[in-house]
Amino acid sequence: MPTIAVDPQDLRSLIGKGYKLERLAEDLQWVKGELKGEDPETGRLRIELNDTNRPDLWSAAGIARQIRCARSGRLEKYDFFSAPPGPARILVDPQAEQLRPFVAGFLARGPAVTEASLAELIQSQEKLCEGYGGRRKTVSMGIYRAERIRFPVHYRMVEPRSVRFVPLGFEEEMNLQQILERHPKGIEYAWTLEGLPLLPLLQDKGGGILSNPPIINSRAIGEVVPGDRELLVESTGTDLRSVLLIQNIMAVDLADRGYAIEPVVVHYPYQTPLGRKVRVPYPLVNRVRVPNADFSRLLGERLPLSQVERHLRACGCTIKRGRGRLEVATAPYRQDYMHPVDAIEDLAIALGLNNLEPIWPERFTPGHLQPLTLLEDKVRELMIGLSYEEIIANVLAAREDLTERLRLPKAEVVGIANVMSESYSTLRWTILAALLGVEQRSAKTPFPHHTFEVGEVVVPDPADNHGSRTESLLGALSAHPQANFSELHSVLNYLMFYLGCEAKLRPLERGCFLSGRGAEILISGRPAGSLGELHPEVLESWGVKMPASYLELRIAALPPPRTL
Repeated sequence: MPTIAVDPQDLRSLIGKGYKLERLAEDLQWVKGELKGEDPETGRLRIELNDTNRPDLWSAAGIARQIRCARSGRLEKYDFFSAPPGPARILVDPQAEQLRPFVAGFLARGPAVTEASLAELIQSQEKLCEGYGGRRKTVSMGIYRAERIRFPVHYRMVEPRSVRFVPLGFEEEMNLQQILERHPKGIEYAWTLEGLPLLPLLQDKGGGILSNPPIINSRAIGEVVPGDRELLVESTGTDLRSVLLIQNIMAVDLADRGYAIEPVVVHYPYQTPLGRKVRVPYPLVNRVRVPNADFSRLLGERLPLSQVERHLRACGCTIKRGRGRLEVATAPYRQDYMHPVDAIEDLAIALGLNNLEPIWPERFTPGHLQPLTLLEDKVRELMIGLSYEEIIANVLAAREDLTERLRLPKAEVVGIANVMSESYSTLRWTILAALLGVEQRSAKTPFPHHTFEVGEVVVPDPADNHGSRTESLLGALSAHPQANFSELHSVLNYLMFYLGCEAKLRPLERGCFLSGRGAEILISGRPAGSLGELHPEVLESWGVKMPASYLELRIAALPPPRTL
């Protein structure tokens, strides 16, 4: 969940005159936030936001706006969403359509930038691009010194070595290829442009370079400094609505800080979901239709319709009555409504979750554990009886840990689309990496080491609706000077005896095992797992100093429990 740092005096001034910070912990319920303390050195408050669907709240201005709305009971108006655009234009290269197709921008004029306000801008930029923007892949953002820009701005696709400029943080000119290879931001975000024959470039009418999105701004135009009063805020990305949402959020944040927002028109040479001319900020629409009866039915409270409307307005929504239903729409800087229940959740927050009276179920319906769960528990019991120690590891892992470090570079894995960290970018398909990670950190403890986990993995499956399926596996690792194939074969035989089934082995050549020392497990003639002695290169990759053998078994391949 995103955590932001805010200056308490800045937050109080944004909420309004006379606001007492003593109320903040209570008022943070409006943003699903929690106060996590104060930085003793800077005095800034740490606020954790428990909703990843509301990027408009990931700033002091966003939190203050929601609290103001709750206190006044109405949505604030931002006229720039309907105001005529100024003369500034952004022109898009036709080649962008197949590479990084969307760009948007607006101008902001107002108070001189200070060190504090610049820090807030940078924090907003980083939170939005890292969290909502998929680490700049889906959306990236740049902020520029508008007084140095000659419009129109051109969004071009260029050869990596054909353009040179001085990037932020450097004194020397570099071409785009050198930036990707040598600049810290280039090294960190080069993956966002992987496979593109041409790279994005923002350049003004006079040839001045604004940036190489989504990597780095130029020092000449893209280094905002205290004292600047005119800003261009720009976003590029692969999804137009996401690009526009980021722009809308930044526009209302700056407007709340006293800036006048001037819309900019982006001219596309190709058709977009919103046409060839897109005015930014754009009045995005996000609405749901909720049957009147559902508000009371789902919350268990009898609520007059007038009360429902009043509370939803306090959440920043606009309401339109229909026959037997309400049409609830969010502000243009919110796009989190996907279902009528989302509006009902806003109503619950406005009412106060602690104010809803709990209702006990009318019928007593005892449940029971599923057969698979009973079988998992029995396997755990048997492994503990063999003196194996159980671990519980994360289902998410680094792609490299599940492929190259296991000598299985071609292993099919299920990745996360909106990656927050490369260390947790992939759903594991095996438990071996988790057990090796534990073994790596246990080198100083006495041997032998016997560890296991019964847990979930995810494997690609084109036949499934989601393209993958979840399975339950047993993974067991033995590490000590005499660890070998026979040791875990005896563990397998022990499990089979007490589970009332029989397993057969056939030779298996797999990269993680020594050649000739791996086997596939068959139960009732069907593949059910594998076991073998781990290859020295795998052990070296994980820093494991002792020989190790590994057993993996699909729980669902075992016979259904009878008297477990």
